[in-house]
Amino acid sequence: MPTPHASTPGAPARHSRRTGRRVASATALLAAGALLLAGCASGGDSGGGDASKNIVNLVTPAQPESMDPQISTDSIMGEIASPIFETLVTTDENLQVTPMLAESFEANADNTEYTFVLREGVTFQDGSEMDADDVVASMNRWLRVSVAAVDAFAGAEWTKVDDRTVKLTTASPSFLHLLYLAQVGTAFPAVLPLEVVEKVGDAPIQDVEDIIGTGPYTFAEWEADQKIVIEKWDDYQSVDAPSSGRSGAKDAQLDQVVFNFVADASTRTLGLQSGQYDATTELPFDSLDQFQDDPNLVLDTYMVGPINLVYSDDPSSPFSNVINRQAINTGIDRDPIMLAAVGSEDLYDLVHHNMTLGQKAIWDTEVGKADFNQADVDAAKEMLAEGGYDGSPVVVLANKDYSEAYNAAVVVVEQLKAMGVEATLDAYEWGAFSEKYRENRDEWDLVVFPFGTELDPTQTIGFLPTRAGYFDGPELQALLAKFRSAPTQADASAIYDEMQEWIEETRPMTRIGDAHNVYAANKDLELPWFEGRFVWWNAHWK
Repeated sequence: MPTPHASTPGAPARHSRRTGRRVASATALLAAGALLLAGCASGGDSGGGDASKNIVNLVTPAQPESMDPQISTDSIMGEIASPIFETLVTTDENLQVTPMLAESFEANADNTEYTFVLREGVTFQDGSEMDADDVVASMNRWLRVSVAAVDAFAGAEWTKVDDRTVKLTTASPSFLHLLYLAQVGTAFPAVLPLEVVEKVGDAPIQDVEDIIGTGPYTFAEWEADQKIVIEKWDDYQSVDAPSSGRSGAKDAQLDQVVFNFVADASTRTLGLQSGQYDATTELPFDSLDQFQDDPNLVLDTYMVGPINLVYSDDPSSPFSNVINRQAINTGIDRDPIMLAAVGSEDLYDLVHHNMTLGQKAIWDTEVGKADFNQADVDAAKEMLAEGGYDGSPVVVLANKDYSEAYNAAVVVVEQLKAMGVEATLDAYEWGAFSEKYRENRDEWDLVVFPFGTELDPTQTIGFLPTRAGYFDGPELQALLAKFRSAPTQADASAIYDEMQEWIEETRPMTRIGDAHNVYAANKDLELPWFEGRFVWWNAHWK
């Protein structure tokens, strides 16, 4: 499921790795469900698509807008990029931070300096050796361009100690630092060659020849709106340690992984049933019944993230008035919306605050719980009158590529009409939708948006600069500074009540519900799954 955020350029036209000098997903939490469905008795060939060619064909609704790992916030980018790029540290199966491109790391006594010793002999996919100059240039670029890093690492700097040692100096200690350095979801701290950083600067990587990492797969081809292909890199230098989560040994066994972009859900469904495609990270919700008894597919569920109703803060919108935002939040009935979105009560959660149910152990609060999901249409009408809503047309923006968000938007529009709001639905394919959401807030009033699961509350609506719902001022800045300077996770968790109080008071969005996705893979594939993603480097045909 895509996340909102950074502005990135459109995808390039078709390129081939062999034509150039060198070539090129929440942070979702794997949740529960342990629902082993099995797909439709469609007569599909179990053969596993291109097993004989050692290729896996994955199908997904939309392509990323960019493959710049430090900038793009599209979750599909992370799915494709995580086998290509690596980070200094990563997480093991217990979500503990462990070295990856670093051989070791340590912090000073007050956690304001981190020293990383780099592994020897690591090369980029263009054959150049990775050294401290590459890492320092990459990490300082990431501090500038990543929507996550810009604020969490404000005042921080990376410096070279020697060719194999780099140092991160931060303005203050924070529990966020190692957490962010280890994430590979979106806008993550991938290490790039110095040459690439100097070429692109802080602009998004445009040329696929500049998509160069140190991972076990290389970027091979991007056929716009059709597919992206990654290939096994034979010269990859693996860590000599047991594979665990995203850490340890990476053994690329598949020759190619092909990410096919198919917007039409019926076409994706037919392709999975026929064996044209071998895997998907999200089955169409309205087709799940067709897959329940298919002996050729293995399915499971995972919690992917919230569907939110975000309000435009453009002065021309009636929802620039907080009373009108609170009115909609009071009148919305979430269960019918989520049932329309995912089709089953087993595939969604209703959570009253900005983080997800699976994160309850560290992010939980009673703030906002008592008034959550009132579904009080009469009260909403009274509040809209108080807020000066005059019956003028209201545009609800939605995207067509993700059925759960589109179906949710259809119900939202009907509920708005019941509150007396003259709402119309305006739906686009992902690229046009995303641009309109980010850049043209004067052209919509509300948007139904599928988000990924975020690492911490500062990455949610209300706390993201340049996004709708960011009501800046001294009070918000003081709150963010207090949160980010929390030295430990426990300290940060204790501040979460105040974060949620800010959301309740400013109402930048209405939390609708948290959608669970269903992923599927050919039964003849050994395809590990970790933190909402397939782990491609240890995947193979049985």
